[in-house]
Amino acid sequence: MTGWLATFGAMLLVAMLARVVVATLVGEIDEWRGYRAAARLVRRVRRRRGHDADVLPMHRPIEQVGADLRRLNAAFHRGGMRFAKYEGCRQAYDRVLGEAADMAGVAHLLQLLPPGSELDHERERVELLLCDHGLLPPPWAA
Repeated sequence: MTGWLATFGAMLLVAMLARVVVATLVGEIDEWRGYRAAARLVRRVRRRRGHDADVLPMHRPIEQVGADLRRLNAAFHRGGMRFAKYEGCRQAYDRVLGEAADMAGVAHLLQLLPPGSELDHERERVELLLCDHGLLPPPWAA
């Protein structure tokens, strides 16, 4: 059994060496070296580049948006403000409310509607939907 295996191994080795010799004579080895040189070049460029690019988030974390939303919700629904302060608070609240709605996947028209009763109804609708998502406390909570 071992004699047969040794003979087969020797024949396989001779066949492989013959293939390499024929490939060298025909010129296929040069082409193979070209592929290796290209691979070396790619590795060198990757190594020279250093570390990968920093990943920048596309939006703020949901926790930060939720905290801003709850803070502005309390400030917006507090009464007795001058008009300028109320208007600034409303604009900031609508902006953060829209950002939270986008993150939760809720469709809204907060940035499209002009100030008035339609915007107030849209704000109430989005507030209720965000209460269902857990980003705002329910309106009856103290």
